[in-house]
Amino acid sequence: MEALIRPEFGLMFWTILIFTLLVFVLSKTAWKPLMEAVEARERSIRQDREGAEQARADAERIKAELEAELASFRAEADRRLEAASAEGSRERELILEDARRSAALLIDNARKELMAGKDALEKELKGKVSELAFLAAEKVLLKTIDRKANKDLVDGFVKELENKDPRYKLN
Repeated sequence: MEALIRPEFGLMFWTILIFTLLVFVLSKTAWKPLMEAVEARERSIRQDREGAEQARADAERIKAELEAELASFRAEADRRLEAASAEGSRERELILEDARRSAALLIDNARKELMAGKDALEKELKGKVSELAFLAAEKVLLKTIDRKANKDLVDGFVKELENKDPRYKLN
């Protein structure tokens, strides 16, 4: 075992010579293809890294574009919602105004119908009052007068009554 620890000149000489020859032979035959393979591998790794960096940069650019487009879509959606809300408010106001006009028209028509009914009732009431007055006058006088003269007499009486006391005015 001691022989392994102690160096011998012949063994060292042959070891160095074989190593040098091996390096020379390898440099002429295998070193060049080996170095080319290492360099090709190195180029491939560099290209892959550059491609990955380029892809990452493209992905970030696309992400920024998509985010900008999404913000644009959101702004457009907000704008459309706001426009639809404003249009809805306008439509609501138009419908309410139309309903108010319709209600006012219905009230006006009802008022006109009531006034027409009132006028008709007043005329009928005048007729009844004059007829009652005629009958009362006929009974009081105990004589029958000509119907036309009697009607004129009662109408005159009703008009005179209306002119004297406004409470009895039927119009």
